[in-house]
Amino acid sequence: MKKFFYLSLVLAGLFVTSCSDDDPPLADNTVNFSATELGISETESSKSFTINIDRAESSDVTVNINVTAAGVVYGEDFTTTPATSGNAISATIKAGSTSATVEVKKLAELLEGDESITFDISSATGGLVLGDKKSLKLTFGAIVSTGSTMTLQGGEGGPAAVNSVFVDFSGNEQTSVARVSWNLGLYNGSEFGVIMNNTLPTTAKVTDLAIDAVISDADAATYQTELTLNYTDKFAYLDDLSGDLSKSVIKEEGKVYLVNFAGLTPQLYKVKISKKDADTYTVQYASSNSSSVKSIDVAKNTNYNFTYVSFTDNKIVPVEPEKNKWDIEWTRAVNKSGTIPYIFSDLVFINIHAGVTAAEILGDKDDYAAYDSSKLSSAEFSSDIQAIGSKWRVTASSTEPLGIRADRFYLVKDSAGNVYKLRFLRMGVGAGDTGTRGYPEIEYALVK
Repeated sequence: MKKFFYLSLVLAGLFVTSCSDDDPPLADNTVNFSATELGISETESSKSFTINIDRAESSDVTVNINVTAAGVVYGEDFTTTPATSGNAISATIKAGSTSATVEVKKLAELLEGDESITFDISSATGGLVLGDKKSLKLTFGAIVSTGSTMTLQGGEGGPAAVNSVFVDFSGNEQTSVARVSWNLGLYNGSEFGVIMNNTLPTTAKVTDLAIDAVISDADAATYQTELTLNYTDKFAYLDDLSGDLSKSVIKEEGKVYLVNFAGLTPQLYKVKISKKDADTYTVQYASSNSSSVKSIDVAKNTNYNFTYVSFTDNKIVPVEPEKNKWDIEWTRAVNKSGTIPYIFSDLVFINIHAGVTAAEILGDKDDYAAYDSSKLSSAEFSSDIQAIGSKWRVTASSTEPLGIRADRFYLVKDSAGNVYKLRFLRMGVGAGDTGTRGYPEIEYALVK
């Protein structure tokens, strides 16, 4: 019996060793810039970019970058954070993180526009390998990108990735923003307009309550049950999914709304929004069980579609870039599934408030490569906020393969009239997809 027991242990050990030997080695962890070409326009005082690695390391990673300036002098015309020393930057990607940020600040006010700085990654600690985007040229003037590839930094969480990502094709830029970082957006156009954070999601209803009323725990629980999405028809509590501001829930000035921010603490708020004057909103809010009311004045800034506020921080917070500096937003948000609201991952919205439009083109990667301006006349551009939406991928189906739909790509016409073709490459779903969920990879090119 003992011999049999020992033999079993030996065989089990051999089996485990065999399985371990069969595990494929991890692919190289590469380090790349977020773009290969960027520009600082006349109206911008700084520009930031990130250094990204494919997966987080257990210890800090030091990335060494050579800096070559053309027509500008460090300390006189520009500075960097981290600081440049001896024509080099040492940036640190912290353990557990996948990126570090470099900021370039413009000091000189008068530049010709042809000055530039080139950043070259020379090495990285921890055995990391330099990727394809190891060089970045920053020009002191606006650029119109001819195209690139990009890994969107949706962050951790897989299908529930923590960030929304805004992409500007002409500027080769992406902006990642934590979905939980804001509560409401105030419209900067001429009319009164409010949006709720649909990425949480957020629901609301109008009431006859006073803003300083104290709601009992029992009543608060009843309200939360009413406002919680539970696979029933609750569209009346949601902002219009097409982005029509006239159909937003919070549309009456001076009324008190009960607003339920799913997943946040506190979750239930009383909210009252008024016009202080033609160019300023006053936002008053208090948690459901509190009579202590906080207030924020929000001045309209027409450079942006919306100005965003955080109840947690009691201040205005940055979310989307300037309205003419983003084209699409990739995010997790509420969508319509049949007759009920449902939380979707990997939704792609277009910037309808800045006039961005999009068209879907059926064709494979060869059709994408061959697509040029001679074919634009037959494209049917749409101003639907979900002209791309979730149509580019399949995450649950019994009738078609999971993953990116390889039989289509998209055209996106930006606010300046530039048309870019857009194709999704990897998303971490489906057989053979080597990407990572929450970090979708795209390619885009200016249609000529």
